[in-house]
Order: sequence, then structure tokens, then C-alpha cells
Amino acid sequence: MQVKSAEELYNKYFAAVYSVCFLYMKNQADACDMVQETFLRLLQGKFAYEDEEKARAWLIVTASNCCKSQLRKCWRKKQVAYDAAVHDKGKVESDNLLLRMVQELEEKYRLPVYLYYFEGYHSEEIAKMLRVNASTVRSRLAKARKILRLELEGKECAVTFPENEQQEKVRKAW
Repeated sequence: MQVKSAEELYNKYFAAVYSVCFLYMKNQADACDMVQETFLRLLQGKFAYEDEEKARAWLIVTASNCCKSQLRKCWRKKQVAYDAAVHDKGKVESDNLLLRMVQELEEKYRLPVYLYYFEGYHSEEIAKMLRVNASTVRSRLAKARKILRLELEGKECAVTFPENEQQEKVRKAW
């Protein structure tokens, strides 16, 4: 791959790749390492993208695979780190709560929820990326929404929203 086109992809999709890596790694330093590994694989491989959407999907899947392989290493299992405060700097408290709740989901629910709600992919596209059936993605999204709704209702009394309007947006989203 040409360095110039890789640089364009880096500038355009860094935030999306970083977010996926942060969902898995749960701290800023490890997420940055995995972003670097993802784009290194882009440079080293013979990747030629047909359109921007396929390039974005390839980067997200590659980032996910890098993180999964890193988390499988035995020394990673002994480390516990969480840098959500740094990642969420400047966001509304309800957004921090939702992001933390999504990060705490099981792995099989976490990535489909992120790709669907934060990246705007459809269930069919997510199914191709994760190599599962579209119905599996839809059922995982439904189960994740149910889990998040129950958790949110349990924490609702502890959360104070800045406005009534914000509260309605959060409820409609889930």
C-alpha cells in the first residue's frame, strides 16, 4: 500500500479504530498500541481498497482482531487497568455512563453495539465483518439493549441528567 493513501486512511479513520481498540483494551496506552499495530498491518499487507466503506470495515475488523489476540496473551490477564476518564474527557455524564456500560458488556455484545450505534453500520454489514449470521447480530443487539436497559433503570435514580430532553434521548437510544 502506498504511504500516502495509508496516511489518508489514518487521518480519516483513526478515531473509529481507536474507539474499537479502547472498547477492548480499556486503557489509553494499550489502545494506542493496538491502533499502531492495525495501521502497521495496513502498511505491511497488500491491502487495496475499492471504496472508503470497505477500507473502514477492514480497519475495524483488523483492530478487533489485534485486540483479541493481544488479550489472549497470558500476561494480559493479570493486568487490570481502566482509563475511561481520560477517554471520556469533556462528555456529558450520561454519555460516560452509557459508554462504561457498553464497555462492561460481554465481548460478543460489545462490538456489535459499538458498530451499530456509534459507527452506523447495519446488521448485515456487521455480520459480514464478524463472520456471523445477520440474525445473530440482531439477536445480540436485542439482548445487549435489554441488558443495558435493565442496568440503566437500576442506575437511573443515581444519575442526574442536565435536562429532561437529554434523558429522553438516552431512553430512546436504548
